[in-house]
Amino acid sequence: MRGKRILFFDPDSRARRVAERALAATGSVVKSAVDTEDLNRLLDEGSWDLMMLSFDPPLRDDPSWVERLSTYETRWPRTKMVLHSTEPTEDYLPLLATRPWLRNIIAKNEDPLEPDELIITAEKLLRGDLFGLQKYLLWGVEPYRVAIRDSRLKQDYIHEVATYAMTLGCNERVVELVETIADELITNAIYNAPRTDDGEPKYARRSRREPVELAEDEVGYLEFACDGDYIAIAQIDPFGALTQDTVVSYLNRCLVKGPEQLSDASGGAGIGLYRVFQSLSKFIINVDPGQRTEVICLLDLRLTMKRFRQSPKSFHIFIHDRNDDLPDEQKGG
Repeated sequence: MRGKRILFFDPDSRARRVAERALAATGSVVKSAVDTEDLNRLLDEGSWDLMMLSFDPPLRDDPSWVERLSTYETRWPRTKMVLHSTEPTEDYLPLLATRPWLRNIIAKNEDPLEPDELIITAEKLLRGDLFGLQKYLLWGVEPYRVAIRDSRLKQDYIHEVATYAMTLGCNERVVELVETIADELITNAIYNAPRTDDGEPKYARRSRREPVELAEDEVGYLEFACDGDYIAIAQIDPFGALTQDTVVSYLNRCLVKGPEQLSDASGGAGIGLYRVFQSLSKFIINVDPGQRTEVICLLDLRLTMKRFRQSPKSFHIFIHDRNDDLPDEQKGG
């Protein structure tokens, strides 16, 4: 990423200092805006390879900024953009559903982004390489992989992950969390992810007691690994049917307080996603529409259960930009 130009904005001086150090370590040229006037000036400097912008106030309080950023994307379509926020989700998640140019969001409940989150996000977007559990773990860690083929084998799949957690010396409570996460991810891969040739849900309306054996081209995968700090579990499917609208709907159920959190609608993904999110430190969704979905769940093993319940959670949404698949001469900007 040496020589790439990154524009960072956050009104919090502490967040800017962390970002400048972390992003500069990637070899990129980093400039940070101290306020909206400074941000406007830097946007007028021309094309940036990556913009990482806080959507907390003051940007969130000024509706004109959404249009400003939309206009910028039209002019410079090769620029990658990610919004990060510590504000309530109802203030920014709808943007993901209504603005096609907004493909990437990172949200946290409280603290600013950590250095590793900044570096990983920058590398994913600048390299056009969103997928991979290993990106969130220490270098050299190789995940285990289990093919998800048959609902009748679900307990076997769960047992493999739980046994792995036990061999790491995880306590009973962590093992239970791992089992819950694996259960929901496996259920999603079998019942919610598969699509017909017309793009319609294939098994979502079936009772979860009804056996489903996936065809070879429907098989999903469960990956899991640990680097000593985090235990990570991921589910990959070959459909990429988790659209921006769906992600927004599900995550609103997870993070917006109220009765809309849980839904008994067919497929059960709203309930499952809520349960998973409540068990995590970090939740990452990568989507290549119509091709692949990857859901990555991270549990911080360094925290006691009390600290875990109190610690801020973060979720990351990345939607693959098909512009990245074109030869350089065909890309816009």
